[in-house]
Amino acid sequence: MSNVASITEAPVKKRAKSPKPSKEGREQALKSVTQTTETVTNVAPLRAVPPPQPRQQKSAIYSSELTIKFTGAPNPVREGTNRAVIWSLFKEGMTVGEFTTALSTTDKCGKNGKPLVGGHGDLQIAVGKGYIELV
Repeated sequence: MSNVASITEAPVKKRAKSPKPSKEGREQALKSVTQTTETVTNVAPLRAVPPPQPRQQKSAIYSSELTIKFTGAPNPVREGTNRAVIWSLFKEGMTVGEFTTALSTTDKCGKNGKPLVGGHGDLQIAVGKGYIELV
């Protein structure tokens, strides 16, 4: 004989039913909740978040009427780079508007064979490096 009982003989635990609170207990719980919510006064009221606004396009850095003037400084970019190709479009006396038009209509391509992508950022870099002035 063994000390182990068979599975069918094992006692089964029954779940105890949760007692329903009495009417007095429910009222007491409700009172405690309302008392705590009434005493909370340091909570800021919720505000609605405004809907997101569409982004506004940035205006151009330089006016299209400004004229390109070379300063006489050597070209600071390496030959063969896309920026060197873009800067080869600069002409003395050309306006910023003419430069952006020439850049968008040029047949020149970058070193990867794709069309040139540039604009006011290239003008800003050229002015910052002292290669050109805009007057």
